[in-house]
Formats: sequence, C-alpha cells, structure tokens
Amino acid sequence: MQDSKISILVADDDRDILNYFRAMLKSPNIELTVVPSGERALEQARSNQYQIAFIDVYMPGLTGIETLIAWKKIQSATQVVIISSYSDAELVQKAIASGAFTYIFKPLNKMDIYSVTAQCLKNAGIDSPLSL
Repeated sequence: MQDSKISILVADDDRDILNYFRAMLKSPNIELTVVPSGERALEQARSNQYQIAFIDVYMPGLTGIETLIAWKKIQSATQVVIISSYSDAELVQKAIASGAFTYIFKPLNKMDIYSVTAQCLKNAGIDSPLSL
C-alpha cells in the first residue's frame, strides 16, 4: 500500500472540527472525507473503503457509538477513533468494547491527530505519510 492514498473519514457536526482535520491531514498521500453526521458517514462506508474513521461521539441523529457499531458491520477492518469533548470512562469503555481502536478528547491538537493516525496505520500495517 506504499503507493496508494490513505483514505480517512471524519464525522463531526462541528464545522470547525472538520476544518481542523482538513488542515491537519492535508497531504498528497491522504484522501480525506469529512461529513457532518453519522448517517452520512455510513453512506460513505457503504461506497468507499477507509483505513481510518474519526467519529464524534455526540452528533444529531445517530450517536458516535451507534455509528461505530453500524460502521464495523460494513467495514470491520477500519480503525475507528471516537472523538469527544467529554471525558467519560464508561463511554470510553463502551466505545472500545464496540470496536473502536481508541478514543481522543477535544480540544484536539496536531500531535494527538498525528499520533493517533500513525498508531492506526501501524496497527493496519501501513506506513504513515504524515510528518511533524
């Protein structure tokens, strides 16, 4: 997969978060898709393959956990990262038990995004195209 683009999806109802991911994951080796809801994320999962999906836990419509569970039925190999403003140990445990690779908290920063992306890719056996 060295010469292929890495496909990453971000689902969050906060436009600022989507724009932040656009800026942080801007790379010729990354194909980034941003969507404002869990429903739209699942539409994308049905028609495109993704190595990583960052999914906000609290969105209108489907929650991040509901989206995660449905996503894993469509694309079980995707490394899903749940993102949230709330540090809730029970929610973290539920996300991991439901198939999330990990969980990160807002406010997000460049190091968190790069580190988690690199960990996800390494877990999937892919070299990271990102550099700090």
